[in-house]
Amino acid sequence: MYTYEMNVGYSAMDASLRMTIPAILDCFQDAAIFEAENGRITVGYLYDRHVAWLLSSWQIVIDRRPGLNERIRIATAPYEFRGFLGYRNFMMTGEDGTAIVKAASIWTLIDTEKRCPSKPTQEMHDGYVLEPRLEMEYAPRKIVLLGDGEVQEHFRVRKYQIDSNQHMNNVEYVKLAMETLPEETVIQELRVEYRKAARCGDEVIAVVIRAEDKHQVVLKDSAGGIYAVVEFMMDVLE
Repeated sequence: MYTYEMNVGYSAMDASLRMTIPAILDCFQDAAIFEAENGRITVGYLYDRHVAWLLSSWQIVIDRRPGLNERIRIATAPYEFRGFLGYRNFMMTGEDGTAIVKAASIWTLIDTEKRCPSKPTQEMHDGYVLEPRLEMEYAPRKIVLLGDGEVQEHFRVRKYQIDSNQHMNNVEYVKLAMETLPEETVIQELRVEYRKAARCGDEVIAVVIRAEDKHQVVLKDSAGGIYAVVEFMMDVLE
């Protein structure tokens, strides 16, 4: 399992001086890239073969968020390949070594020229070291919507939100969805299902569905197509 350590900086804090959820996701995203760049299947390797791993879903389970200047360790490892899908775990541990955030993710290998799924070659399989999957309760990849919802926000994709794949970075969808959350919300678990990529200049419409302890945000385009579905399981502080 690939690991790296860091002290949590002020720029990663929210108003409570706890690490933001987008900052946690940034750490996990960086871990996957660091592992790739320190191994055989680098970003350049994939670019040269006109393929890319695109994130299909997240499941993030939060025990607690680290505080300012806390020393944390971030770990990641793939645990399974199935057809053109890759399955990867992430974990964040605190200063005492206890797991404080666990995550499961599913990735789709895409042929960037044909714009369709592509199965990993044997060379790619050999280039990854599989680890046993983390002990956690795994949710399905697809998120079942709990109603029709109401339009709450309109956004426009900005240049700074675009990554090297030329579409809005995965973490940016979560940031937009979080704009619709009630004040004083404690998020216990986060799920994201990505359906299509938003690009610079695209309009993103946030449709919100609330049911009991779940807050769902469907991020749509102007024609009603879905970019992503984000689901928060939460407590609201009194």
